[in-house]
Amino acid sequence: MATSDTDLLHLALLAHESAADADVWSQFLERFSKALGADVTVIQRHDLGAKCSTLFSTYGMTSRFTSAYNEHYSRLNVWRDNGSQLYAPGRIIFDEQLYPRRLLKRTEFYNDFLIGNGGTHCVSGVVARQGDDVITLAALRADPRPGFESNEGQVVARLLPHVARAHATASRLRTLEAGETALGALRLGVLLLAQNRRVVFCNPAAERILRAGDGLTLHDGKLVAATTASDGPLQRLVDFAVAPGGSLVCPPDVLVARSSDSRPYHVTAGPLRRAPRPYLGTTLPVAIAVVNDPERHRPAAPAVFRQWFGLTAKEAALTAALAEGATLERAAEQLTMRYETARTHLRRVLTKTGTSRQVELILLFERMCQQFLDAPPGE
Repeated sequence: MATSDTDLLHLALLAHESAADADVWSQFLERFSKALGADVTVIQRHDLGAKCSTLFSTYGMTSRFTSAYNEHYSRLNVWRDNGSQLYAPGRIIFDEQLYPRRLLKRTEFYNDFLIGNGGTHCVSGVVARQGDDVITLAALRADPRPGFESNEGQVVARLLPHVARAHATASRLRTLEAGETALGALRLGVLLLAQNRRVVFCNPAAERILRAGDGLTLHDGKLVAATTASDGPLQRLVDFAVAPGGSLVCPPDVLVARSSDSRPYHVTAGPLRRAPRPYLGTTLPVAIAVVNDPERHRPAAPAVFRQWFGLTAKEAALTAALAEGATLERAAEQLTMRYETARTHLRRVLTKTGTSRQVELILLFERMCQQFLDAPPGE
């Protein structure tokens, strides 16, 4: 069956659109099925190690057959098991390459699933592979119609880069969504800063702090403190965080006075360890600022820090003070130790926890507190 360039263009556009909206895959598969003259088209994940597969989106397959495949028949898929060495990204594979047809017709997979499902011939393209995890785009056709030919395989080959890019984009979006959800659950205010010092992202805790206008706010998109005494140190901290290449001299974290009678905010910042690559002039974050509101923070447990990271008692106590909103200078005073001694302990804590800056350390222990210290007793 001849497939026009217009058809291929529409299919490519649908594939890219599906990256943001998974429901579009059904439209893609319907059009893909018509382009190849297929009876069934599917996108599925193979687990070559566990010898099972999962259908994510289908066209031409009833929900009964989809459920039966996911729950049982995928474990009998001789095409996958016999031809697993052929699954390389970008490769086009025909069913005869996976398993001889004369042997296929003797299997339960063929007689109990493929015949009833209306798909005994197959051509598939490998979208992606990581270890034993494989994503494929496949078209199936039922007997007595002939199997797929090389020109139809070429159609799959031309579409495969677009499907692979859509899959990669969708995976990245899901990861970003998960990260945003995790940040949203933190009690710490988290702000991401661009090179021009403007705030490009705030988690809900940071939004609440800024809305309150109690010592911190945004001016022209930039983080500012309400008082001159607090704003000068805050701007030096932000300048350090967004400096290209990263400064070797890190200014101390900042206490920001509040107009209310509440205890001051504790602000720390630093460059992102891995800044994303720019794309089409988009404004990208290069630094992170963390605002700790001591009025809303829970007490940290030094014993947890010692257990998980092998910290000494003094290192754990210092970490707990920092996690509760103290600056390094104030934490040193609370623990009756010299400031330089506190700096030495902090360097050891950063090494033991695999973090490189105080801002990363505070985020790490906030996540720990959320996961372990809030758990019901006995868990």
